[in-house]
Amino acid sequence: MDSSELQKQLDGLWERVTNGMPVQGPPAEASFPFAPQASSPAPLPSDPPSLTRDAQRETQELMRRRQEEQADELRRLVETKDASLRDLRARLDAGEKELALLRRRTQREDALVYQQVVETAARLEQAQGALQAQQSRFADEERALRGLLDQARGQLAAETGRWRSLERQWNEREQQYLLDMQELRSLAERCQQDSGRQEDRARKAENGLKEAKTAVEKTLAELLQERHDRQNAEKQLSDALGKVHEGEERLQQLRNVWEEERKQWQELWDRERSTWEGQRQELAGWEERLRKERETWHAGLQQMESKETHYAERMADILRTSSEAGEKVAGFMRTLSERKPPAEAPAPAVAVVRPSRPWPKILAGAAFALALAAAVPAHRYLTRLKIVPAASSPMAVESPTAMAYDGSLLWVCDWHGEFTSLDPQDPSRVVERVKAPARIGKYRPVALAMSGDALYSLDAAQGRVVRHAIGRPSDVKALWPSPGPAPAVLAHDGKNLWSYDAVTRTFYRHLTEGADAVAENFRAELEVVPTAMAWRDGELWVYDSKGKQMVVFGLRGHALEPRKAAAFPAPALSLTMVFAPSDKGRSALELWALSPAGADSPAPTLRRFRARR
Repeated sequence: MDSSELQKQLDGLWERVTNGMPVQGPPAEASFPFAPQASSPAPLPSDPPSLTRDAQRETQELMRRRQEEQADELRRLVETKDASLRDLRARLDAGEKELALLRRRTQREDALVYQQVVETAARLEQAQGALQAQQSRFADEERALRGLLDQARGQLAAETGRWRSLERQWNEREQQYLLDMQELRSLAERCQQDSGRQEDRARKAENGLKEAKTAVEKTLAELLQERHDRQNAEKQLSDALGKVHEGEERLQQLRNVWEEERKQWQELWDRERSTWEGQRQELAGWEERLRKERETWHAGLQQMESKETHYAERMADILRTSSEAGEKVAGFMRTLSERKPPAEAPAPAVAVVRPSRPWPKILAGAAFALALAAAVPAHRYLTRLKIVPAASSPMAVESPTAMAYDGSLLWVCDWHGEFTSLDPQDPSRVVERVKAPARIGKYRPVALAMSGDALYSLDAAQGRVVRHAIGRPSDVKALWPSPGPAPAVLAHDGKNLWSYDAVTRTFYRHLTEGADAVAENFRAELEVVPTAMAWRDGELWVYDSKGKQMVVFGLRGHALEPRKAAAFPAPALSLTMVFAPSDKGRSALELWALSPAGADSPAPTLRRFRARR
């Protein structure tokens, strides 16, 4: 019901009251419709008192103001409700955005944790130190994740606090609405009391009460809707907390999986280490036996050399004595031949001269035999191998494994597969760095060999031989599996490629290259552990890491026989042999050895040696 209809009903009610009621006395008494009636006649309807009209206007104004106040109050309540709804929607959107951000961040952290676990499993192949570094890195990342998780929990706690403050505000507003409803109910009761006195006014009050009830029902419906929205928000908050708990459980599962994998890798490492320890002890026993045999062999060789030297000296003395005796005999024979025999005794002269003729030949033959006997030890003594240090220079490579010389540059590779070209005159100066070949997978070069048009390398990671373009190690031309399971050393004799396998202890000559590569076996007649080798003039120079010596082998069928040996003053990872000008102007054979870092040198070193005979 609008205000115009209400005004019309009020006017009609007031006209009926004023027309049907007699008024007597002063005008102030006429404003009370229920005053006692007098005996005087009622005034004419056409001339109502002015006080009645004033009362009517005041009543109308009062009712109009009360209705406007109620309408304004209801309007303010609706506006407050709309503002609270907009605030709640904004906060709900912000909470959803923050939850989505947390979900994406958790997904990124899960992907990061998975990638780190995979990288950790890959790095466990290198050493126990790398494993400890990975554990520390994982602990740092776990602390970072815990920090992010604690931050998320703090944000969720802050959101929970905001939701609780909003809940308190909703409860306070609900209490205010209940108080307003009680006030409306009290107003309705007052209206009902007034309706006992005035029936029309009661109907009007009942209509107002109905309208008030409708407004209260709408308000309660809005409160119920707000409570429903709050329950939905709390449900979404609980779902978000559940997802956070799921993320924590998933993180714990990943941590458990990583711990299991770490234990498996640790067991594998322990088994491999025990195997390596057994092999190391066995190798130590072999080294001890070989050292004793080598010492015995060297002692026998020195004894034989001393015997041969003593024998040569004795033979020289005998030759000197025999030559002096021969000269005396020859002088005596010349004296006898010059002396004239007597005439009466020609026969004795003939008998004396004829037997003396063979003596010079016999003495010459004896001298020749003695010279031949002394020539063998003298030749051995004069042609023995001796290695003399010439120079040493530090190299600008951290962990080199092998090197090769192409005639102008010195190429060095490291354990990570990177190639570095150095100036041979100044190995500390880097000419070029070339990354490892990317398309061949895991690559760990341990040996290099140079030929006229190619560079060869041994890949210990996959047990294969790799052929590179000369001057461009990253350009791989061919690769094929090595004949043995553990290739260690590589060399080229100008025609064929040679390799040595540490497990089979066999030298291999590669007759062909590529996928259909064929190799033939060669056994060394002397037990050695090569770490570097090189070919020169049909002889194989091998550095024996056990005996710390350089052994020169020669081919004899399918066997390598030792010809010369000499102590080598430094460990060698790789060998290169070149002819360099000497002090006398002639070219001399030089051995270039790659020595690792040690007590005498904190960095890898290129050592030059002169081989003398």
